[in-house]
Amino acid sequence: MKINRLFMISICLLLTTGCWDQNLMKDATLIQTITFDQTDEGEFLLGFAIPNIYRNPTDSGQETEAINSENLSTVANTPREGRMKLNTEIPGNLDSSKNKLVLFGEQFAKDDIYPSLDVIWRDPRSSLSAKLAVVKGKAFDTLSTQPRVESNISQNILYLIRNNETNTIIPEESIQTLASAILDPGEDIVLPLLEIGRNGTTNIDVAGVALFDERKISGTLSQVESTLYLLLNNKQGKYARFTQNVNGNDELKMKNFISLNVDHIKRKLNVSVNDRGEVFVNLNLHLKVIVEEYPIGNVPKKVDQLNKKLSNIFTNNAEEVIKKLQEANCDAFGIGRRLIAFHHDTWKEKDKTNYFKDVKFKSKVDVEIIQHGIVK
Repeated sequence: MKINRLFMISICLLLTTGCWDQNLMKDATLIQTITFDQTDEGEFLLGFAIPNIYRNPTDSGQETEAINSENLSTVANTPREGRMKLNTEIPGNLDSSKNKLVLFGEQFAKDDIYPSLDVIWRDPRSSLSAKLAVVKGKAFDTLSTQPRVESNISQNILYLIRNNETNTIIPEESIQTLASAILDPGEDIVLPLLEIGRNGTTNIDVAGVALFDERKISGTLSQVESTLYLLLNNKQGKYARFTQNVNGNDELKMKNFISLNVDHIKRKLNVSVNDRGEVFVNLNLHLKVIVEEYPIGNVPKKVDQLNKKLSNIFTNNAEEVIKKLQEANCDAFGIGRRLIAFHHDTWKEKDKTNYFKDVKFKSKVDVEIIQHGIVK
């Protein structure tokens, strides 16, 4: 009986022993942002932002803890080699489990971005919720800019991206969601586009979106164009605001404009193929909008006129957005995916590289004002 008890105790101790493959946080240096760039000499430049916690004295004599960033970079052949190099320059092991951002420099994104992400998808400790963006210029330069709100630049850029997702300016994209789209032959990806000093400052702003042809950047859309693209693609955030000129050339310029917020959308997209294998797309979008500002007043008396005017403006703008997508050969609507699913014989005959440029679109946007405030 005594032997059995000793045996059971030994088994319990063995089962409660800690795992041999441990990753202790005290030994880790957390990566918060990863940047991929191409140097002027054409070499691969890897960059990291890691947190740096310091004590900040206050006027009252007390000290508070603040977090800023320390930036690391190296030239390497691959991201894994670059990480190995940087690991020798810091105390602790670089750990990407809490990574917030992956930023591509514009020049780097002109080549295939997939190989640079391979190591992230293979590493089980990588953060799949990290946001992605393309940066005009070099991505590593964003880590040296002065944050507007947060002292930590990674957190500041993350808040900027999330805010613009809420306002339907950029799509919600992460490492996890990108994985399926980037490998899909019938759909192309769209990523947020950041810019340093866009408004004459040294801050980071969202300039719009970067369009990709397969895995390479091939064009861009402005903020206003990207919001309309997202609505056309049936992706609406909490807010979607527009300001449009509807009154011609009034002497007081403010009276020419109306500001709207999209309350509800209804999108219909139909793909058809004729006997010659030509692909046609009917894209209809109905916007129910709220008037947030109309300095000239009298919305109720002009509601029919405004609906007609706005419908024409948005239809023309939609045609321009689709034109830019086709020029960039960016099938962000997933027309190829629909051909694969519903017109597979046609898809097999198509040139998989340039099929989207030949698609014939017919688009129409109807705008309906459903609310115009309490002032008559």
